Amino acid sequence: MNKWNSITATVAALSILLGTAPVVMAQQPAAATTTASNAQTSVNLDPTATKRLTDVLNTLAGKQTIEFTSADTASDAWTVYGTLKGTANADFIQNYDSKKGIVQSTSIIYKAADMDKVMPPNLRSKVASFLKTFDTDKVFKIEAIWRVYSPIDEGGFKNYWVLWGKNQSIYIHLDQGNKITASFLYPLKDVKAALINKANRSLKTLGIPTMKPFEYTLRQREDNDTIWHFRDESDTNSVQIGVKTGKVWAVKNEHGMDWDGDKDFAKAFAKPKLSKNQALSAAKSKVQSLFGINLKGYTVQIKKNEYTFLKKGAATVVGKINKKNVFYSLEAIPANGIRN
Repeated sequence: MNKWNSITATVAALSILLGTAPVVMAQQPAAATTTASNAQTSVNLDPTATKRLTDVLNTLAGKQTIEFTSADTASDAWTVYGTLKGTANADFIQNYDSKKGIVQSTSIIYKAADMDKVMPPNLRSKVASFLKTFDTDKVFKIEAIWRVYSPIDEGGFKNYWVLWGKNQSIYIHLDQGNKITASFLYPLKDVKAALINKANRSLKTLGIPTMKPFEYTLRQREDNDTIWHFRDESDTNSVQIGVKTGKVWAVKNEHGMDWDGDKDFAKAFAKPKLSKNQALSAAKSKVQSLFGINLKGYTVQIKKNEYTFLKKGAATVVGKINKKNVFYSLEAIPANGIRN
């Protein structure tokens, strides 16, 4: 998962976040000769850029009073800041490619208190229903609301609302049927000792001698998974445990990655280091101990250092080995695809 750390709702933080996610509008309006009617500007933006920036804001927020307050135009990639007034007051930031004449990204930052004013009722209702089952500890406190539009952000979130709390986030993906993903950070002191012990035992069972202590856990909902994700800050060590079932689903220790760069990796795993039978033998006791899965009757697929253990109607297990033929990562995927 992307890192899910909470971000205070400031324009500076948003600038950093969106600087790596260029977005292009599907269509751009023709060149403008006058400034958009509901836009004011105290910065030196040409009418065409102002209209294009304004059109996106109007699409996302409805027709509000827009003021462009500052802009960084030192290069072709502009960063434009401003405010909205109307339904609710808000700050916004937009990235604009002045050479291509396209709006690359737009985000609007609302105050938490304005949620009922700016978010559609059906989405508010969906969030409330989600929290009833996900936030059983009732720890979520909204600090800010963002509306973000990034339609061609490859591999990333595209068109969504996000509710921020302190080290908490809830995303509503508008282009994916209003699907919700979420992540809440818990300090280890707030997590049940039995759960922490299970995560530590799992990491020891994996068997890589060097281990980095867990620093926190994330309660996450993504796709069909609802898990506790124990990790250190760099995600070197990671254990994923189902919230409902308490089952271990994934264990990883990157200290076991013993190759030196891409060339060494390619050379080491150009040919399978373990045969299918050797892989079954090397994995079976750890897979049984970690996941309660018996690998008898499983077949094996091999791709570089990745070994996938398959059996019709049963959970799939994916493992990765290092140059010493030791598994440093093991993951179980249930037959129904739901880890909880």
